[in-house]
Amino acid sequence: MDSPSSVKIQMMTSLPIIWGEGASMENIISGKASPAPIYAHWQKHYDITAVDSFEGLEKSDTDIVLLVQPPAMDPADLAAIDTWVRAGGNAIILTDPQLIWPSSLPLGDKRRPLASGLLSPILGRWNLELQITDDAARNVKLETSGATVTAVGVGAFKLAPRPENGQVECVISAAKSMARCKLDEGRATLVADADFLNDALWPDPVGNATPDAARLIDIFIAELRK
Repeated sequence: MDSPSSVKIQMMTSLPIIWGEGASMENIISGKASPAPIYAHWQKHYDITAVDSFEGLEKSDTDIVLLVQPPAMDPADLAAIDTWVRAGGNAIILTDPQLIWPSSLPLGDKRRPLASGLLSPILGRWNLELQITDDAARNVKLETSGATVTAVGVGAFKLAPRPENGQVECVISAAKSMARCKLDEGRATLVADADFLNDALWPDPVGNATPDAARLIDIFIAELRK
């Protein structure tokens, strides 16, 4: 298996994790803007590139597509991801139906994080529905071997089987907030939450330990690369 640092990731997000909210080019160049801890972690451990389109994905050497509450996506990009995953690619998708990520930007500003996931077209292709739960404050433990994250206000996945939709098999867990799917030759791990990446919600670090929120994604990546 490849070393983590050689894993090539294409990421799309609406969250202000790359340079901070509303960062200007001047601030970036001057060093006044810096990536959020989660993105800094990914930069340190992976060959990650933030993109605004997945044109050419099929011909790239990408190992994992990472969608983190992405902005409204072009249908061509959604189709490209679906085709690429089914051909053997791997994807991690965090799509939150009721994001509570704080923002100082006014409502309607395109730079604000997307308030609700808009990935229904590709989820439908994968026989999943993303739902808002009745309890907006419900706590769910996102657990794997080696990391436990308590997420608040998470959504839920529902299986929505469709006939003749290729080889699709999804297993839902963690109070319906996580799904692991086998899609023809590829795989995808999905979480109905993105707020857990906000470092303001992380417990105080112990020494140099990697926060569980970051470790959770590390584990997802390792699982998909096996």
